[in-house]
Amino acid sequence: MSLNPIWDLLFGALLIGTAYWYLTEGEARRDVSKIRQGLFIFGLSLSFALLVGPVPHMAIRIFWVHMIQHIGLMMLISPLLVLGSPIKVAVNSKRHGVRNFVSALGKNQFVRVLFRPQIGFSIFLVVLIGTHFSPLANLGMTNPNAHCLELILFLLGGFIYYYPVIEGNPQPHFVPYSLRVISLFAMMLPETMVGFFLYSGNRVLHSLPKGTSMQMGLADQHQGGAIMWAMGMLIDTIWIVLAAKDWFANEQLLAEADDEQSPTTT
Repeated sequence: MSLNPIWDLLFGALLIGTAYWYLTEGEARRDVSKIRQGLFIFGLSLSFALLVGPVPHMAIRIFWVHMIQHIGLMMLISPLLVLGSPIKVAVNSKRHGVRNFVSALGKNQFVRVLFRPQIGFSIFLVVLIGTHFSPLANLGMTNPNAHCLELILFLLGGFIYYYPVIEGNPQPHFVPYSLRVISLFAMMLPETMVGFFLYSGNRVLHSLPKGTSMQMGLADQHQGGAIMWAMGMLIDTIWIVLAAKDWFANEQLLAEADDEQSPTTT
């Protein structure tokens, strides 16, 4: 069983096209720091490595490689792309079509609801659990096209979740900084539990490729679970620290504003 090379072409064209658009929006990127711009390009580069070439073709046969795709796309690359402020760049784009399209999306009620933090949390949770403990989990390891659709779900689910809890883009709803930190803390539990159950389970949760023994399949699943368990916690900690930093910075700004507005006593 192998992936159709068409998926390599589709993912490659989409990622290269996105990078080209972002890099040619020089004027629109003026208010985006160089660090954020670098993180966006880094995120696209990681996406290319996980979606094009040998990695996705290995992941359809090897579960722990699939888990690296999952963790990379959903927990690392998605927030990196959000940090790059792509929607902020699009809103200020020199291209009228891009600007109008993003403006129309921002006014769409469905999209606005989709980017509420509680909705994003629920979507992330459904994708996280559904792709490992439902029939979709087996389908993703036995059907190449379903596998690629899972990868799209990882990326979209992650982007929708992280968008309202990470600074850098226009927000359809105000999200308190405390809620952002709490949300990121709360998400650590299901992520680590998924990794734990995969690591500690005594039966394989998906069909095995031809020629793979049950013992090899279980060892592969345990390895994937260990990667999810360890790397998920490490990556989550980074985003929690970042959200807490933004919270403290905002509190400092509010305190300074209060000081300026307070009457001077003599």
